[in-house]
Amino acid sequence: MKKKLKIALAEDNRFHAILFEQATRSAFPEADLTIYTSAVALLEALTVNRYDLIVVDFNLPDMGGLDLMSRIQLTNPDLPVVVITGSGSEEVAVEAMKLGAADYISKTGDYDVIIPQVIKQACQKQKLILKNRRLENRAREMERLETITALVSTLNHEINNPLMAIHGNVELLLENTAGPESAEREKLEMIEKSARRIMDITHQMAHLMTASIRQTPAGPMLRLKEKGRDRRQKLNPAIVPVDKTN
Repeated sequence: MKKKLKIALAEDNRFHAILFEQATRSAFPEADLTIYTSAVALLEALTVNRYDLIVVDFNLPDMGGLDLMSRIQLTNPDLPVVVITGSGSEEVAVEAMKLGAADYISKTGDYDVIIPQVIKQACQKQKLILKNRRLENRAREMERLETITALVSTLNHEINNPLMAIHGNVELLLENTAGPESAEREKLEMIEKSARRIMDITHQMAHLMTASIRQTPAGPMLRLKEKGRDRRQKLNPAIVPVDKTN
């Protein structure tokens, strides 16, 4: 089932609000459009409602459009905002884009024609931004896994070599220690037992080769490739989310 588009419009001019609503419902008949006549009303609504797109008029009676956009981005950084400017307000539009607006709409003669195009482009742009962010998060996660794998390999080498020397010398000392109940032999056996324990740990570490993420119907899976088998672990969706937009 296709998700219903939820749009919030902050516009105090009734005529322009009606034009926007007609143009929106004509292009997106299933869209859920809510109109607010002030910036304060919109900001209050954002504390309890979720929207896919926010459209704000630059000249609201209680707050400037750029200030309102900044307030929205402060609490909803992933929410795309489109700014409506008056005819000939190109400088305002440029400033809005610099501050992070997804797009702008100018109140020109073809105002109602431009509205659906801008809405569609802004939503598509935001989807791409979020998708790229998910891909970047996955890439960073893989980099961390590769770093851990490399670190494990280095630690195994640096620990195992001197440990082998310790273990070998302890065995030689045990062979030359008289008396099975002597205090010296008990201490050496304790050292040998500890050394074997560390060797077992480094042996397990040595089997870790590579890590990868694979998409499955159940969600993203972390695969740790080991000798003779694969160990799979389901990832936390909050860390590596499944892309369900395609």
